[in-house]
Amino acid sequence: MDRVTATTPSRATNSSACSPEAPRRRADRTIAACFAGAALVLGACAHKEDVRGSTADITAIEFVGVERFKKKELLKYLYMGETSRLPWRQRFEFLEANLPIDAERIVAVYAAYGYYEAQVVSITPRRRHRRCRRRDAVTIRVEVREGQPTPVRSVRLEFPAGPPSGPRDRRVTESALRKQIELREDRTFEIPALNRSVDHLQQTLQAAGYAHAEVKESAVVVPGSSADVRFVVRPGRFFRVGKLRFEGLGPIPERFVRNEVDYAPGRPYSPQLVRKVESAVYALDVFDTVTVHTRDGPQGTNKLDLVVEARPSRPQSIKLGAGFGLDPVRWEQRGSLLYTHRNLGANLTRFDLNARAGYAELPSMLNPREHGPIAKLDLSFRQKGLIEKRTTATLTPAFELGIWEGYQFYSPTLRAGLSRFFSRFVETEISYNFRFVDFFNVSPTISSQDTILGLDFRDPYFLSYIEPSVRLYLTDSVLQPKNGAILGLIYDLSGLGGDFTAHRVRPSLRLYWTPHRRLTFAGRIELGWIFPFGPRGGAPLDLRFYLGGADTVRGWGLRRLSPQVYPVGCTPGEADCRSIPVGGNTMILANLEARVQVTDMLSAVAFLDIGDVRAGINEFRLDHLNYSAGPGVRLTTPIGTFRLDLGVRLNESEYAPDQQRWAVHFGLGETF
Repeated sequence: MDRVTATTPSRATNSSACSPEAPRRRADRTIAACFAGAALVLGACAHKEDVRGSTADITAIEFVGVERFKKKELLKYLYMGETSRLPWRQRFEFLEANLPIDAERIVAVYAAYGYYEAQVVSITPRRRHRRCRRRDAVTIRVEVREGQPTPVRSVRLEFPAGPPSGPRDRRVTESALRKQIELREDRTFEIPALNRSVDHLQQTLQAAGYAHAEVKESAVVVPGSSADVRFVVRPGRFFRVGKLRFEGLGPIPERFVRNEVDYAPGRPYSPQLVRKVESAVYALDVFDTVTVHTRDGPQGTNKLDLVVEARPSRPQSIKLGAGFGLDPVRWEQRGSLLYTHRNLGANLTRFDLNARAGYAELPSMLNPREHGPIAKLDLSFRQKGLIEKRTTATLTPAFELGIWEGYQFYSPTLRAGLSRFFSRFVETEISYNFRFVDFFNVSPTISSQDTILGLDFRDPYFLSYIEPSVRLYLTDSVLQPKNGAILGLIYDLSGLGGDFTAHRVRPSLRLYWTPHRRLTFAGRIELGWIFPFGPRGGAPLDLRFYLGGADTVRGWGLRRLSPQVYPVGCTPGEADCRSIPVGGNTMILANLEARVQVTDMLSAVAFLDIGDVRAGINEFRLDHLNYSAGPGVRLTTPIGTFRLDLGVRLNESEYAPDQQRWAVHFGLGETF
């Protein structure tokens, strides 16, 4: 670059009476005019100089002669930028002293991308005074002469100590390494591509087990003519993981930690394996920090020991909170207490005490037709490795006091289960469940029904059943899937004592597809059957199938998409005639969502929900499906994702003569 010309227009005389630059001889008239304008427009014409030296914002930048880069690509390297009209976005102040610096940066950026003859011909700012704003606006015109790019003439790959010589199944060929080089002959030489190629080569070798691999790059460049690129590769020895060493575990038993990572010894070394070990130890949720580094094994061997350094966290914690729930058919206010001990008995048993208490109003606090106290106490004991090192055992006694439309109840329950992952794809679980329920304040609408409920309303009742389940994860992530499918099946067998005997089957399929990093399509299909058998055949009223609410069909209130019963003498659709949902034996549910990530914290969702519940056994009425759709927003915070959805029913339904056509739902996490 021979010369950078930065020109500025001469300052024009401002004749505005409100301007602080008006001649002193008209000061009195200026003050009077400004006060008059303030009285009319609340001081809209006030104008103050910025004492920091910048009196204007850059509002627009025009690049002339730039073809290699898009504007936003070039601006990210410069001081200058375009100030947004949105007040919370970054503001770019105009400082004339930055113009020659940005000119040098533009030339440097072009040189890094192979344009060594690029020049900045001129940078011309134009100031525009904005009468009724505090700061002026500046537009900048940047004229660039790019010149010719420098092409790559040759790319050489050299192995001074020989090519990789590990086991045949881990050997890396020269052709495989060349695929990691971004630079190609007859294409433009670019320094960022050169640096990325070095990283790709080194990462490829380390992932194959060559822990000490080194790659050096060099280039002989004749600007505007040619570039000869050379990579010198020294793979070093092939390594496998030797011993696992643990430091800083404190009161955490080493055998439980070792169980989580005992697959590592003997496997080929790779940075991915090291990160996997680190994540597995941290997932135990008993350490504040976990770091894994390598240490050379015995001299002359191809072993690398992994040293796991950890710092235990406090084993006990307590959290207090308050919350509320809003639904078209139910409001509730509650307080909560969560006590956690992560190393009970010094054998890595996790104990959680979750207590909640509050009050609920149906359908709302403003119209409490039914209301009452609610409470729930869960005691959960969980330990992995008690029976077998990969199996997790859980024991959960609980007590609940609750209210639903038509009845109140209290219920002690017990659940004991075993779960295990087979590889990362298959999760299995089997549990034994005991449940006792005693109803009170039962509506005569329920207690007087003998047809639709049959023998399914028994007061009180106890239920004993086993529940095996399996889930297959064919996704990129178990916790936050973006692509793939999850297949699940839950089967309940009631009849091991108790008042009911039935088979309950719930298969499900979830699909995820992310064509763009900001756009994800998600779908779910779930079916449900209850098959009574024997003289006590049936399912309890509160465990039948219900749809509606924040997690199923969002155009309906909670549990309102269901077979219903009406008071005697009540005509559906009348103002004072309110039905009570009683659940069904057959269920179908489908959801489709388009999730768009607007910012790092905010996402927008459009959804379509389909569902139906029938009282009959294996009774599917595809001509009576219920549809709802609407928009939603998601706000991701450090304590979780908050969800707000507006669902609108798209068709008439036999279950909705007394229901409004739309529903607003609040929730936590994604719907599925």
